[in-house]
Amino acid sequence: MAAVPYRLVRNLMLAAGVLYCSLLLEAAAGFPLDVHSSFLSELGARDQSTSLYARGMDLATGVLLLVAVLLARPAARSQRELTGLLISTAVFGLGTLFDSFSPMDCAPSASATCRAAEANGQVGVAMVLHEVTSTLAGLGSIAMGVFAVLVLRRFGWGGPWAKVVAVLAGAVAVTQTWLGVQTGSDVLTGNELDAPGILQRVSIALVCLMLGTVLPALRHALSQ
Repeated sequence: MAAVPYRLVRNLMLAAGVLYCSLLLEAAAGFPLDVHSSFLSELGARDQSTSLYARGMDLATGVLLLVAVLLARPAARSQRELTGLLISTAVFGLGTLFDSFSPMDCAPSASATCRAAEANGQVGVAMVLHEVTSTLAGLGSIAMGVFAVLVLRRFGWGGPWAKVVAVLAGAVAVTQTWLGVQTGSDVLTGNELDAPGILQRVSIALVCLMLGTVLPALRHALSQ
């Protein structure tokens, strides 16, 4: 990690983890959506008062992660696992960045009219773009979790702290995959999308924690 400005990259990742944690925005806004039947991305829907804040947080998260990846590139030379981690972080950052520019027109969990339009396939281009960018971010987060575990495994796990982060990264991969399978099956079968609100919030919290802790864990593992 000596080949990169470690403190700067660490701080960028930590800031990205805080900004991506839309649970904080949800709490600050007084929980405007039903946590059991809504997606956190609905906070960014154009008809929500939280839209600009949620989209701004996603935009900043994406920019910070892409800058962090660019700064960390020298550390990944000739190391496939680290390269994979950087690429997946970039994919996650790009998906999150694009999310900020493709919000839903309305929040389905908060509007019967919006739900009806979604059920009848009348959601328009905005919803389709949002689904694409969210899928890109989701795949990136899964890959991040997998590659973080692979890197830590390659370098001998790096002690108790790094092992905890490895478990955290594995939990990100599992919960994000579970979330993707659950929502994807509804979309592919044409069923009404049943938002797994609690699962998504747990998964997002895990992603935020991973963003803030993965770099110190990697540095500790590499120094062993």
